[in-house]
Amino acid sequence: MVNIAIVEDSDEEAAALLDCLKRYESETGERFSYTRFPEANAFLEEKEKTFDIVFMDIMLPGVNGMEAAQRMRKANRQTVLIFVTNMTSYAIKSYEVDALDYIVKPLSYKRVVFKLRKALSIVSANEGKFLLIRDKQGPVQISSGDIYYIEIRKHKLTYHTARGEYAEIGSLKGLREELAPYNFSCCNACYLVNLKYIFRVKGFFLTMQNGDELKISQPKRKEFMNDLANYLGQGK
Repeated sequence: MVNIAIVEDSDEEAAALLDCLKRYESETGERFSYTRFPEANAFLEEKEKTFDIVFMDIMLPGVNGMEAAQRMRKANRQTVLIFVTNMTSYAIKSYEVDALDYIVKPLSYKRVVFKLRKALSIVSANEGKFLLIRDKQGPVQISSGDIYYIEIRKHKLTYHTARGEYAEIGSLKGLREELAPYNFSCCNACYLVNLKYIFRVKGFFLTMQNGDELKISQPKRKEFMNDLANYLGQGK
């Protein structure tokens, strides 16, 4: 079940979004759990629940949606964030807090579903799969969702992860095929990158959220940028 938070001060707007989500459930068989917060502080103070997707109004009383998102991101990089707003000028700033996208009010079922499907694909990929790494310190099991990127040098694979670095002897080709469904792509022959952890792309270099800078090779650039665009929902 996918846990969804709706952070919206307007009862009418919250009900409209909820109607869209329930309609999607009835049409697809998908199942959601909902929690509605009328203001940002209540959402930020929630400790018992974790959310896969957050629909956040920007113009909230007190702490606005942009500030709330910034505070959320300090502790949580994985939750999929979608802003709901009637002010496109604010919506453009949504990418500064790693938001997936934004929906402009008034809501329509078609627009909500388009964004929701992108969010659900990321939630599915975030769940990832577990890999058994034969590190020199002993076997270790990690989730693909915890991997920033995988590097290969002279047949040695180094896994750069949220838990540290692990290494084993192996091939990047097999991992590329295995991890493709979980939003991994090669930016060059040496690196297999988890697209969700990319912070910035500039020219032929990308910066990961852990601060590492990786080079994008000319032969891989087109395919890699297409993969990234599709991940961000901008592809075809």
